[in-house]
Formats: sequence, C-alpha cells, structure tokens
Amino acid sequence: MSKYKVTATKTTTGMQVSAGTRGFEITFDELESTNTGMNPVEILLASFGACQAITAQALAKKRNFDLRAFWVTIEGDLGREDVADGKNVRKFTEIRYQPHLRSSESDEDIKKFLADVAAKCPVENTLTYGTKFVQDGFVKVD
Repeated sequence: MSKYKVTATKTTTGMQVSAGTRGFEITFDELESTNTGMNPVEILLASFGACQAITAQALAKKRNFDLRAFWVTIEGDLGREDVADGKNVRKFTEIRYQPHLRSSESDEDIKKFLADVAAKCPVENTLTYGTKFVQDGFVKVD
C-alpha cells in the first residue's frame, strides 16, 4: 500500500486555499471569491482526467499500444441526492467523460484499452467504489 499526504491551508485572501505536497502547490478558490484558481469540485474532475491520462500513457508504454495523443473532457452534475441513513447530501450525481486519442489501433482494441484504463485508474476506482473517510481527531492551534 502506498500512502500520500497533502496539507490544505486557508489563506488570508477570500475563500482561497493553498494545498501542497512534495514541494508542489495548487491554489483553490471560488468564482464568488477572488477567482484565483479552480474550485475543489473542478479540481476533483481535473484529477480524474489527469489520472486517466497518466494511466493511459503507462498502459500504452507497457503494452506497446500506439498512443500518440490522449486527453479527456469531463463534465459533472453537482446536485443533491439521498444517500444512506436518509441523508440528503450535495455531491456529483453524475460524471460524464469522453476520452480523445490519436492512435493507429483498431476501434475494438481502443475500446479494450480504454476499459483497462478505467479499471486501473485509482481516482476512477475511488469515485466508483467509494472510500472510507476517517477524521483523525483535531489539532487546536493557539
């Protein structure tokens, strides 16, 4: 099992948040705030697309699959939905995506390849099969 750790910190500007790991940083924000970055749900969709692209590239290299270009367009419907225990929560009710690729492979081989990409993409698996979230206490800072 691999472990990952990210820290997200509210900045002093509007609703802006800075998140980072391994020396890299992303700025999150909202349109109604200072609009200096994508909002968290946009970044979730972007993470899904990036995971698809990285997984596709790794799989293509491993299988000698002709993949000269790859990108994904993603669209999600954020709304309310009833979930377990009668809770009504705000979440993506549907995420639609369309992979685009440049390849000389047959349509049948491309369909099989894309099914394998979907099956091996950790972000898609997390969104599809769910993940247990555990709040590990809290730290009060003076």
